[in-house]
Amino acid sequence: MPSVTHHKATPLNRILVIDDLPLIPLAFQEVFRAVNPSALVEYSENIFSALSSKAYANTSFDLVITGSLQDQYSANLQQAINELRRRFNEPLIMIYSSAYDPVIIEKMPSAGIDAYVHKYEPIEEIRKAYEQLSQGEAYISSIFHTLYYEYGHGVRK
Repeated sequence: MPSVTHHKATPLNRILVIDDLPLIPLAFQEVFRAVNPSALVEYSENIFSALSSKAYANTSFDLVITGSLQDQYSANLQQAINELRRRFNEPLIMIYSSAYDPVIIEKMPSAGIDAYVHKYEPIEEIRKAYEQLSQGEAYISSIFHTLYYEYGHGVRK
């Protein structure tokens, strides 16, 4: 298991959600505002539009959640993470995916990924991820954690 990344505890007020489904950011907004009334969630359909958007020029985010990776970014996740961090002033990064990849878990600290959450986890799990990230701790959702430790640990290198 990778070591847990610890950051300085910080409020996550400004959040960018990158997903091809526009309802996802609305759900995040409701969950996060229950924890932090100052949370503001913004939306972009994909990484390309987020990185090239004039609306986000000189914009900082505290957290970027990406649930939609184009093939070229899936092949080079590190490139996508680096570009998002550089463009949005070093935000925390959450991968929000239905695809399990033990390599993501193994490389979380070195790749700059702060959370890895399964898309079909209950809302309580999303809230827990947000709270843990706010406290400066990395987070792996229950489903991915179980898969990694019970089925995937040591299988792929």
